[in-house]
Amino acid sequence: MNAICRFANKMNHPCRKRALALNLAVAILLHCGASAFAATRSVSAFNFGFSPPSVTINVGDSVTWTGLGFSHNVQTDTDPFCGPVGSTGGTCTIQFNQQGTFNYYCAPHRGNGMVGTVIVQAAANTRPSVTLTNPVNGAVFLAPANVTLQANASDTDGTVTNVQFFAGTTLLGSDAAAPFSILASNLAAGSYALKAVAVDNGGLSSTSAVVNITVSTPVAVALSPPLVTNGLFQFNYTTDAGARYVIENSTNLASWAAVTTNTASGSNEKFEEAFSTGLLRFYRVGRLPSP
Repeated sequence: MNAICRFANKMNHPCRKRALALNLAVAILLHCGASAFAATRSVSAFNFGFSPPSVTINVGDSVTWTGLGFSHNVQTDTDPFCGPVGSTGGTCTIQFNQQGTFNYYCAPHRGNGMVGTVIVQAAANTRPSVTLTNPVNGAVFLAPANVTLQANASDTDGTVTNVQFFAGTTLLGSDAAAPFSILASNLAAGSYALKAVAVDNGGLSSTSAVVNITVSTPVAVALSPPLVTNGLFQFNYTTDAGARYVIENSTNLASWAAVTTNTASGSNEKFEEAFSTGLLRFYRVGRLPSP
């Protein structure tokens, strides 16, 4: 791979002239500075040693050597690395983009034990994040229910490769591409604790908060006899808590118009409106599809 060396005191360094021709046996990319998301460790050349003599960094991090020149340099057996000895006060920065252990030394003082090591380890993987966005917590469906499960998932240092959807410990399905969603079909009556599990390209996973839903066996809609009380026409009708209903009226039993819709809070709901004499109207109540 190619190398680029830099010395802070603008040394006329032969390594810079040979940079594009070098094929490093250590297979690392060297350049002038660390990336915006990488860290830089400092090593100083002092007397007959490097301080610290060994550093451990993550892939993508850099090491900056200071105190080079006069009689100190940084190199390996296979490549000039930071090059031969230059002027006093030189620095050299190298970024390491592959795992491994890289040994180096100061050529003039190798016999005095002036050697060092850079240990490059894989950067720690961060778990992905995942949120179950549909259905909403507390939603009520009527059996047999078809429920769309959707999730938002992301990974700050990689990609999300798969999102699995569960009801308790039962796998309902999975999706390998955003937007992450599945359709859970024909759910029987009961309570369901839904969750999503996201897996990233490093194999780490995260689990969303649980969303609880209820699938109910629908009751037949039945209307009570109508009443007129205090100038209000009213009747009750049976409902499933959490289900949606529409009340319609007609003057001829042929054309129907919606009067109101509501979400039932219990097993029985009341409808009422102002009573008008001399006007014939018919009413009916229908249950709307589950959300």
